[in-house]
Amino acid sequence: MVTASARSDTLWREDIDAGKVDDNYMNFLAKSDFKVARTCPAKLYYKKLKYPTTQDDDEYLELLEQGGYMIDATAKLLFPEAIAINERGSQRALQATQELITQENVTLLEAAFLSNGKFARPDILLKRGNHFTIIEVKAKSYNGVEARARLDAGKPNLFRNLSKKGEIAAKWQPYLEDVTFQALILRELFPQAQITCELMMPDTSLTTSIDKLYSLFELKQLTLDETGYPRASVTFTGDVNQLRRDHFLTRLNVDAEVAELMPTVASAAETFVNSLQPFTKIPTPLSLNCSDCEYQVANDEKQNGYRECWGALADVKPHIFEMYRLGQIAKGALAEQLIAQGKVSLFDIPEAALVKKDGTVGEWDKRRLLQLRHTQANTEWIDPTLRGVMDSFAYPLHFIDFETSGLAVPYHAGMHPYENVAFQWSCHTLRSPDAEPEHAEWINIEEAFPNFAFAESLMKYLGTQGTFFMWATHENTILKGVRRQMDGRYDNADVMSWLEWVTDDGAGKSRLVDMNALTLEHYFHPIMKGKTSIKKVVDAIWKTNPTLRQRFPAYLKEENNQILSPYQSLPPLVIDGKEVSVSEGTGAIRAYQAMLYGSQKSDVNTREQWKKLLLQYCELDTLAMVIVYLHWRRR
Repeated sequence: MVTASARSDTLWREDIDAGKVDDNYMNFLAKSDFKVARTCPAKLYYKKLKYPTTQDDDEYLELLEQGGYMIDATAKLLFPEAIAINERGSQRALQATQELITQENVTLLEAAFLSNGKFARPDILLKRGNHFTIIEVKAKSYNGVEARARLDAGKPNLFRNLSKKGEIAAKWQPYLEDVTFQALILRELFPQAQITCELMMPDTSLTTSIDKLYSLFELKQLTLDETGYPRASVTFTGDVNQLRRDHFLTRLNVDAEVAELMPTVASAAETFVNSLQPFTKIPTPLSLNCSDCEYQVANDEKQNGYRECWGALADVKPHIFEMYRLGQIAKGALAEQLIAQGKVSLFDIPEAALVKKDGTVGEWDKRRLLQLRHTQANTEWIDPTLRGVMDSFAYPLHFIDFETSGLAVPYHAGMHPYENVAFQWSCHTLRSPDAEPEHAEWINIEEAFPNFAFAESLMKYLGTQGTFFMWATHENTILKGVRRQMDGRYDNADVMSWLEWVTDDGAGKSRLVDMNALTLEHYFHPIMKGKTSIKKVVDAIWKTNPTLRQRFPAYLKEENNQILSPYQSLPPLVIDGKEVSVSEGTGAIRAYQAMLYGSQKSDVNTREQWKKLLLQYCELDTLAMVIVYLHWRRR
């Protein structure tokens, strides 16, 4: 526990009254600044100057943010007595907080506090006399049943590792540091107060009986406040009292974790604040963490934070960051050593390092050696044993792909937070080695729980003959989940038996053949680099196999004399005056939501446009698997 600052709430009030606080975002460390700087101190500089990032137009992050806004709105509705501080400017928000905090008992939403250059607006703040409770709302999932089982067994709570002497788990630390940062500010301002810290999160062990709950939230706007943090106006159109009775959020005390993290957070915050006046970039060594830096934007961007850090090393090709599972080589130590020496070419990785501690070559090492050697030679590699594997597959061959959505706020009654709905499947079938692929599909277009109809239609089409292919394990996971959902809710023994059969061959393995696993074991092309997603693999094959491009000309598109990925050939459609396309999974989820729950869901033509986008995308996903399979056979 650190000692509270001598600074008092009286001085805080004097600063506000004297107008010493302004809305200049550069002058203080906001909570969002702190979070970014904890991932990399140099990023604080780029964030303050509003450098572009790869997250600016990231549909997946935007989707998560929308779910977060809904969870945030739900949490705040649970406090009917709360007063919302809606002022956007820092000065006005601080003044409003100053006036309200004088009350003996008050509940505030988005209260504003500033101390020693640090600024935060707690989601929910309860003041009861001299006792403050900070409630930080997060959309991260939490399983209450698992948590109670741990504690009943005398084990550490879910925020801590079962091993490593119960240390705080890395996946929870950013969330816990978030609330610690806020507690630090309040302790400095109110050193005599008692402060309790809590997280409020969706509990995946709970359900709601409110049907179509997701559609009862209206997202009015999405803008940036003066701190550069996105904010939305969310309206709940359903029965608020019912939501209060039947929500799925859990409040958790995290005082012990906050006390443990407080020295680290206080020290880091002080360093970050000191870098703001005078405004300087904190020197940060290059490291393996830079591989997923969000400031690694296109080369034509004038402000490119990644390039400013890496200089000429950013231009090295092929780059060390392209190596398959680079961070797992000697637990990242090898990469850190090479980067420190300025050796950042893929070819700087010595083959001798790609072994286990006992000198044997593991499966991941085999993959890395393949990548290293065939990238250097610029050659495609196909394992000679792949032919025998392929010959073992019984016809007809079914290549299947699902589109699913599992969001924080459930779509339907009886569902848990983050529980999946399976709203679409596509299948391409080869009935013999030389047959043309046949396509079949199913999509839900009703505002109803789709999973059981999804499974029934898939069973009727696939049956039990032939071989079923998927890419990675998502389809198998979804089918297992649908089978569990059926217990007590769906009475169809045939479908239930089929789901058990397809996901378990009797030896604990799925009957679905994973083409991603086949790729890892039997195939590599330098264009793939260290990736094995369907999009990376089909892109490599498409660009190097003219026979397949001639066979499927509808997906051939060139730009600047370059052959584009088949996914870039999918035509956009005009919806509400804007060109819209769906070429990846997040786009499919957003299209599904717009089709069934969007503002134009009653417009037949608009729904049909969204449906068409979904169908053409999912169809390509399974045809892409066929393309990969045909390429392998002909090689």
